[in-house]
Amino acid sequence: MNISFIEGLPNWVLFILFPIASWALLALFSFSLKAISKPLGFDDFDSDILDTATQNVMSGAYVVLGFVLVLVMATANDIDSNIAKEASQIESLDRLLIMEGSPAADKARQTLLLYTQSIVSDEWKRLSGGLHNPSTRIYADDLFKNLRSIEPLTNRQVALFADLIKTGDEIAQYRNLRIMSSQSRLPGLFWQLSYLTILGVIVIAALRLLKPSNIRIFALMIQLAMISWLLATVMILDLPYLGQVKTTPEAFERAIALMQSR
Repeated sequence: MNISFIEGLPNWVLFILFPIASWALLALFSFSLKAISKPLGFDDFDSDILDTATQNVMSGAYVVLGFVLVLVMATANDIDSNIAKEASQIESLDRLLIMEGSPAADKARQTLLLYTQSIVSDEWKRLSGGLHNPSTRIYADDLFKNLRSIEPLTNRQVALFADLIKTGDEIAQYRNLRIMSSQSRLPGLFWQLSYLTILGVIVIAALRLLKPSNIRIFALMIQLAMISWLLATVMILDLPYLGQVKTTPEAFERAIALMQSR
């Protein structure tokens, strides 16, 4: 399945598409296996063995996907935490510049506001591709030039200058983490293995339906839907800057509003 195509779909579509696709494959394999069951000798099988195989394969799929889901959620939480810390450091730098009070500090403060606004309006929509916006980068460079141009005169300004430089460095570090985290997603090999695993589950379920009953069909469909929903959830959370459940620039928007109100 093409990941780039899935990235453009709403989350609710994934929760519908994945189960329907698994049910369609189940029906296809069931009819195909029925057609070739006698020539291959599949019409005489041990139902207990298939029941055990179905249970083991589905349990393994649940465990693996559940473990990966926990990892993806932890990564998403780390991304949100780093973004909140970056916005907090921007607010701290703005306060320090106000306290410093020199014309150079006022100029740096104006650049800081433009930089933060550019993160929200220009750079954020590019993060899904792991790219930084050139204009935002220019504002970042100008900000650190302005910080270096501050010349403390009083003892108070000297003390504040050290904090200004330290906070500016932390903002740069969190910015780099934010850009790198935009590429934080599971490798393609995981998705290939996941698709093959689900395909194996469907094939075994189709073998179990060589002698179908209504309750057996219903139970297998529910199990396939649950695995499909779990896989869809992993996929949604694995794309932190896309979809409806995504990382938002809300922390930076709050910082902008606070900086403008001072």
